[in-house]
Amino acid sequence: MSTEDQQPAHEDVTKPQPQHDPFFRSTFGEPELFRKWFVWFLPVMSELLDLDRLELQKDSLIDEQLKAHYSDLIYRIPIRGTDKNMVVFILVEHKTTSERWTMLQLLRYIVLIWLRELNVAIEQKRLAGFVLPPILPIIVYHGERPFTAPVRFGELVYPFKGFEKHSPDFESLLFDLTKTNENDLPEDLELYAVLSIMQAVFRPDVADRVMRIYEKIRHKLSDSHYRDRWLKLLRYMMSSSKYISLDDFMEVTNQMSDTDVVTISPLYRELLTIGREEGETVGFEKGIEKGIEKGIEKGIEKGIEKGIETLLRILTKRLGDVPHAVRDKLHTIHDLDVLGQLTEVALDSQTLAEFEAALGK
Repeated sequence: MSTEDQQPAHEDVTKPQPQHDPFFRSTFGEPELFRKWFVWFLPVMSELLDLDRLELQKDSLIDEQLKAHYSDLIYRIPIRGTDKNMVVFILVEHKTTSERWTMLQLLRYIVLIWLRELNVAIEQKRLAGFVLPPILPIIVYHGERPFTAPVRFGELVYPFKGFEKHSPDFESLLFDLTKTNENDLPEDLELYAVLSIMQAVFRPDVADRVMRIYEKIRHKLSDSHYRDRWLKLLRYMMSSSKYISLDDFMEVTNQMSDTDVVTISPLYRELLTIGREEGETVGFEKGIEKGIEKGIEKGIEKGIEKGIETLLRILTKRLGDVPHAVRDKLHTIHDLDVLGQLTEVALDSQTLAEFEAALGK
C-alpha cells in the first residue's frame, strides 16, 4: 500500500473525538502493562523500586476543583530496602500535542500529591520525621511531530539574574514515540502492540503498521487476553486515525483469516458488518457508530424489548452475567437516545460497576 502523497481520509464534521486519552488511560492504567513499560523504559531505576507492589492511584489524589481536568496516571511504588512508608510516585502526563505549559501542569499535580501525603501523615499521627516522597514526572508523547515544549520548569520562568536559586526548577523525563524507531520497540508482544499502534495512528501508513502488529500477535489470538487487546487496538485505530478510510480498513480485515476475525469477537464481527453497510454512505469514521445506532433502531422497530435484549447481550458478552437489578432498570427505558448512549457505554466499560454508574445517572 503506497503512502506517497497520501492524504488523510475524508473527515466528517460529525466525526467523534479521537480516543487518545481514554486508550492511554485504559492501557497504561493496567499495572502489569505499566510495569513492563517502566522496566523497558527505565531499567536501572526499576531495580531500585519494588514493582511487585506498585499501586495505581485513583482520582482521589486530586481535589474536587481540579478533578475534571485530571487525565494523568499516578503510580505509588515502594522503594526497595526502606520503611514501608517510603515510596516513589510516578506521575505520567499523556500528550498528543506539544503543549507549552505541560511543566506547569506537572508542578500543580506534584504539589497536590505532596499536600495529600502530608495530610495523611497528620491524620495517621506520623508527622515526626515525615519527609515528602520523591515524585518522578514522565511525559508520554505521541503525535504528528516530535515534542518541542519545555521539559524543564525553569524555561517557563523569566530568567531574572540573581533570582535563579529562588525559583523552583525541575525536569521531567520525556518518552517521545515519534523519535522511537519501530525496530527499537520492546520485544514483549503486548507492549510492542500498544506502543506501535500509538505511533501508527498519526502516520499515513497506519494500515500497513496494523497488519505488521497482527502478523506478530496472530499466534496469540487463541488467548482471550490477546483477543481483547487486539480488539481494543482496532477500535482505537478506527476512532482516532485520520489516515484510515473504509477501503483501508477493509484491506486490513481481508488480509486476516476468517477464523481470526471471528475469534476476536462475534460482537465485533456483527458491528463490523453493519458498519460496512453504513460506512458506504456516511464514511468509515461514522460507520461503526452508525452501525450501533442502526442495530438499536432495528430493535426499536421490532419492539423496545428487542433493543434492550441487544444491549444485554453486549453486556453479557463483554462483562459477564448481568444482575437482575440492572436488567430490571434497563426494561424501564423507552428512550432511543438513552439506549444508544448506554450501548456506547457498554462497549467502552471495563467493569459492570462502571456501566451501572452510568445507568444510575
